[in-house]
Amino acid sequence: MKTERRRGEELETAILNAAYEIIRTEGLEGMTFQHVAKRAQTSRTVIYRRYETPVDLLHAVVRYKTTQALGGKMIDLFQDQGSLRANLLAVVEIYQRFFDAMGPELLGSVLAEFSRNHERFRAWFEQARSSNIKIMKKVEEYARQRGEIAHDFTEIQMRLPFDLLRVENLIRNEKVTKAYLTRLVDEVLMPVFSKKGE
Repeated sequence: MKTERRRGEELETAILNAAYEIIRTEGLEGMTFQHVAKRAQTSRTVIYRRYETPVDLLHAVVRYKTTQALGGKMIDLFQDQGSLRANLLAVVEIYQRFFDAMGPELLGSVLAEFSRNHERFRAWFEQARSSNIKIMKKVEEYARQRGEIAHDFTEIQMRLPFDLLRVENLIRNEKVTKAYLTRLVDEVLMPVFSKKGE
């Protein structure tokens, strides 16, 4: 009996799940278009039509796993929690969910591609950084409205929560717990963000 041909979102999901499983079990080197096509039970032509290079496919897998875990964009998930401390905690918790969703193998693959200096990857990273800054601008705005701060956050300050979590997840590669996130906020971020301008 002939199976019905998959199209659209169903086919896309099959391809992305296949690519993710290959990365998880065999590493990035195993994620060839031929291998992905075989596992997704489709043809290489179908994959070539959707992704120019394996780097594009890897980026699509990252977006897919992130959306799966978060259910939307980070900035849309962030809501005012009523205080600067609670908002900082919400930001790092949402961002950590992104890392937890990807898992060590996918994170390692992203780091490997990033180190090869792919222009596309750097452009995507800049987009992500810009989105992170927008979230921190919202944190700043809420804190100012409540009178918790009277100064502007600097760009390097706004990058700090995300940069620190990248180090923990990509370099140290240790499990980031809720207790760690709380200490990160209380011992590092609150002193940085609540400090009054000189």
